[in-house]
Amino acid sequence: MENKVKLMVVEDDKKLRRLLEIELEHVGYSVVSFESGLDAIEEFKNENPELVILDIMLPDMDGYEVAQNLRKLKPDVLILMLTALGMKKDKLAGFEAGADDYLTKPFDNEELLARIKALLRRKNISISQPIKFGSLEIYENQRTVIYNGKNVDLSKTEFDLLLYLAKNKDRVVSKEEILDAVWGIDYYGSDNTVEVYVNYIRKKLSPELIKTIRGVGYKLVGEKIETND
Repeated sequence: MENKVKLMVVEDDKKLRRLLEIELEHVGYSVVSFESGLDAIEEFKNENPELVILDIMLPDMDGYEVAQNLRKLKPDVLILMLTALGMKKDKLAGFEAGADDYLTKPFDNEELLARIKALLRRKNISISQPIKFGSLEIYENQRTVIYNGKNVDLSKTEFDLLLYLAKNKDRVVSKEEILDAVWGIDYYGSDNTVEVYVNYIRKKLSPELIKTIRGVGYKLVGEKIETND
């Protein structure tokens, strides 16, 4: 899903490629995969992954060349080379081609996941677990909202307001609290601003999602929100 940290797998072994997709998606990543280096290069800009798991021995071009091309397209992309070539000279060639890390086949899934996390930490990228509310998913780190399986485009203020209501799911939140939290304590505008933005969110998501408690404030209603920490 687009809201998650996206990884690209470039691997010509169909079985291994599928196993990687399943394992990575299971732990919360979005995965796009290709069996050829040329396809990966052609689709790289459209997919814009944060990290590429790259096999060296590909049918059309070697992984070293693929890595060099990807690095030109996105200098800060993370590249983890995954290959059966385990000699020192092969690893050095991989690093010279632009790899950030190198893992030799056969490999342990836990080690692969640990290396991916370590690389992402270097770039200050983390996987945020969503705050879930029925068909609504809020990804705080990615500032992404999914509703009924589709991305919903919210403005910065709309997102901040929705997130604040979600984090205060167990109580009614007053307009004053919302103004302080979302607009800041120095905000001197009308508290009708909150009502306006609540209506914006209702139109983009659902009219029933945010309930007005007359004379008190607002509350997310419906199914209980669960946060996966």
